[in-house]
Amino acid sequence: MTQDWEDDEPSGGIKRDDVVAAALEIGVDAFTMGKVAKRLGVQPADLRRAVASRDDLLAACMERVAAGLRLPRTGLDWADHLRYLADSIWTMLEHYPGLDHTLIDIPWAGVPFAPAVKRSHTALVEAGLAEADAYLALDHLVGIVLTAHRSAAALRGPAGPGQRGIDAATQVWDEYYGQDGATFGVEGVQGFGPRSSDLAALRPQESWADAASLGTKIEILIEGLRASTAVMAAGPGAHGAASADSPHAAQETEPPMNTLVLVFHPDIENSRVNKALAARAETLGGDITVRYMYDIYPDFTIDVEAEQQALLAADRIVLQYPMYWLSTTPLLKKWLDDVLTFGWAYGSTGTALHGKELLLAVSVGGSGSAYGREGAHIFTVHEFLRPMQGTSRVIGTKYMVPFLSVGALEITDEAIAQRAEDYAAVLSASKLPVLDIFG
Repeated sequence: MTQDWEDDEPSGGIKRDDVVAAALEIGVDAFTMGKVAKRLGVQPADLRRAVASRDDLLAACMERVAAGLRLPRTGLDWADHLRYLADSIWTMLEHYPGLDHTLIDIPWAGVPFAPAVKRSHTALVEAGLAEADAYLALDHLVGIVLTAHRSAAALRGPAGPGQRGIDAATQVWDEYYGQDGATFGVEGVQGFGPRSSDLAALRPQESWADAASLGTKIEILIEGLRASTAVMAAGPGAHGAASADSPHAAQETEPPMNTLVLVFHPDIENSRVNKALAARAETLGGDITVRYMYDIYPDFTIDVEAEQQALLAADRIVLQYPMYWLSTTPLLKKWLDDVLTFGWAYGSTGTALHGKELLLAVSVGGSGSAYGREGAHIFTVHEFLRPMQGTSRVIGTKYMVPFLSVGALEITDEAIAQRAEDYAAVLSASKLPVLDIFG
């Protein structure tokens, strides 16, 4: 069996990924099942072997787009993180025409972006923003970029024969008010104040049709957040001194997080995703330790005492592996059987791991749309991971939201590099979200 295995080709030779690629080439807002079938040279009914419906195909498109979103590198301050993220989202919208109003008009279209949003939120909190402020910042930033891009796209798009939207808007403006806006307030024009040439600033400008004005809007958001966090940090009568809840105080008192990354990949040298993730984790150093378990135990003879001592020294335990036959790899299963012993990891006296964090870093060969009620596998990836979540509950660890790398068979090198950066950000975070028991 190859690494990151998952059958992703439905019967009939029509690959789901090819259907997704064709839809994206047509446009996320413009594709129909008929257009996609024509591009692929098949009949519309043939597409049903790969996608259940247009909504299913749109969801798969959103997953593909979300996987390609470049998040800021680790270590940036929160303001630079927001600037980078705004530029990255704009670039993504430029690459996929129609994506802006798809995300605005279809309520569920943004769901596949939730993991990226959560990673950005974690990075912003790490950089000093309060959790509520970080969510507020991301909410406003996404809204600003989406609406700004939608408006810009309309202004540079066609508005008639040989005329762009910006040309039509400028022409109508000049017909109503003149180029200097001096006729504002004339009789017959309702709802405007007195004449003022200052209002000429509202006349449509070429810069409105590109990203030139986006930077100003993001800076206004940043300055508002900076002012807000400064007031909260100072507190009433504090004259700007950092409170006990301020980011600086937290950095001084919060102990380091000792993280143990156990890589259970049978053929790590020939892996693409897991090899890249593990290599990036190794570069972090410090309180993060990476162990390649198949190299340590090639004959499956596990040193239980050594493993238990390593677990005792860790605050966060990361089990990294590819999903094999919708389960774990063989050595990981044996490791669980041998190491998590009664009286040590579970039972009335088995409290050694209580309170520690357990994070799964799992790669899945098939695309995300293959999982779920409408997918080929019926169940979601999280449902296939329930045995591990149940194990976490038995041994008393906190089950963190898993770090999933989906579509490993088809992922591009660029996307793998970004995934490795995302992994580094998660491993370096002092706080990670816990997955609800029924989440």
